[in-house]
Amino acid sequence: MIKFRVIHDAANAADQQALAQARALFYDAFPGEPEGIERIERLLGKRAKLDFEPLLLVSENRAGTVTGLAFVFHFPEIQMGYLQYIASDPNTPARGIGGALYEAMREMLAARGAQGLLLDVPPDVPALVDDAKRLPINKKRIRFYERYGARVVEGTHWDVDPNPRNDNCLTLLMFDPLSRMRRLPRARARAAVRRILTAQFGYEVGDPFVQGIVNSFKDDPVCLRAAKTALPVKPAVPGQRIKPISVVAARGHQIHHVKARGYVERPIRVRQIMKGLEGVPFVEVACRHFPNHHVTAVHDPKLVSYLRAVCKRLDDKAIIYPEVFPIRRPEKAPKALEDRAGYFCADTFTPITSMVYKAARQAVDVALTAADLVRGGERFAYALCRPPGHHAERRIFGGFCFFNNSAIAANYLSGDGKVALLDIDYHHGNGAQDIFYERDDVLTLSINGHPRHAYPNFSGYGDERGDGKGLGFNRNWPLEPPCDDDRYLRVLDEALKAVRKFRPRYLVVSLGFDIMKGDPTGSFDVTPDGLERIARAIAELGLPTLIVQEGGYAVRNLRVGANRFFGTLAANWFRG
Repeated sequence: MIKFRVIHDAANAADQQALAQARALFYDAFPGEPEGIERIERLLGKRAKLDFEPLLLVSENRAGTVTGLAFVFHFPEIQMGYLQYIASDPNTPARGIGGALYEAMREMLAARGAQGLLLDVPPDVPALVDDAKRLPINKKRIRFYERYGARVVEGTHWDVDPNPRNDNCLTLLMFDPLSRMRRLPRARARAAVRRILTAQFGYEVGDPFVQGIVNSFKDDPVCLRAAKTALPVKPAVPGQRIKPISVVAARGHQIHHVKARGYVERPIRVRQIMKGLEGVPFVEVACRHFPNHHVTAVHDPKLVSYLRAVCKRLDDKAIIYPEVFPIRRPEKAPKALEDRAGYFCADTFTPITSMVYKAARQAVDVALTAADLVRGGERFAYALCRPPGHHAERRIFGGFCFFNNSAIAANYLSGDGKVALLDIDYHHGNGAQDIFYERDDVLTLSINGHPRHAYPNFSGYGDERGDGKGLGFNRNWPLEPPCDDDRYLRVLDEALKAVRKFRPRYLVVSLGFDIMKGDPTGSFDVTPDGLERIARAIAELGLPTLIVQEGGYAVRNLRVGANRFFGTLAANWFRG
């Protein structure tokens, strides 16, 4: 499996590790240009001040080892790119890495709006080659690019006038239309060549050498040499090589199926979400098992032990609904496990079956597997958990939730730095609020239906701001209906300002499609277009982000909402 990573500025540990490996690979692949990777690192470090976009794309194998790199200049104002370096690890047998890397780079540029790519290559013309042994190698390289529709530019001085700042080497210029343009207009070519010579080689715009090369582009459109061999052209379609979203799904979730009438948390939810992800560039990652101490770090061990014990005692058809709640003398618990349900539950409609513990524990593993991907450098990872978890408090389950998947994941990530946990389910994220209420390293934010009429009713008010060290690190935005896209986005903007001020290392999003219009449990009127806007706003934070599935019970909304939300995240990944 080949994965791809764009290194923007090596701000996190995973990018720093990848950059270190890319540096070593560069030295091996380009032994005569050790200063090349150092310049790339300088450009990445000051990218915010540049008038072009330096992009370092690396390929990685399953173990996370860098196997190739490509460095490209992107000039957004003229919708063109320039490929300076591309190489696979010379110490590793070729396994199609170079081709995959070039295809991924083309996808990335096309998604950013580029309509063409220029690159210079060693000549395949005998008169321009000093070492005849290099001629077959050069021809093979040009044939490689021609497979993608790239063609050699002819009739200019690019391959006539030696470039003093490129060791006076003569190269051929090639144009790859990225399946976007049939021809290369002269004005676009001149603008691109001017930008290449100034950005890459450091010339001033008015330098005579620059003017001479630019003015030598006289044909309109630019003359392109026909390919030596006719080959089918591979289009640059975002998502074919690069899969920006890593998905971990609860594949064994069907074991938890309460068939009672009115129980809306059903197995079909996962199937519909997976249908919605069709067409979104994602890769599914297998779930791993994590030790139980991650659960008990967040939940009272008595709750964990109770769920495990009571589920073990039930037969396949048994179902327990909490009926009696310990308002008085909670320390006097009944002897029978079945009678203790109300001692650990907040409501009467979250029943226990024999498979609850196993399903809930698997959902925790799903969330932790996805969290580990984000910790390892993934920009977006999606934990498709079932059952959901955001109503589970430290010692109480309820609201279809047994263990708090997002809180467990946030606590796991907090070992590396501060975490912001944003709950955008219709119902208040009371679980995370309860768990982190006295902590200042996890910022908890919830945009929810007003608890005067929305579950869980006892929490989600605006005056709940944290306690002790956590004072000021919990925020709720309780909203009365009507709440359309514009109103929701205004409130989300406030929440995201709080995230930016907090400056977390990671963002965890508790995602509920029950904010969408028509959900049987909610009263908001967020549309699919609104979901896109929400996803775009979250993505523009630029944080490594874990999305954990919570509620959403209208079947069509699950399918459409997943498609629009994650499709927007993927598009943002490509745009950077």
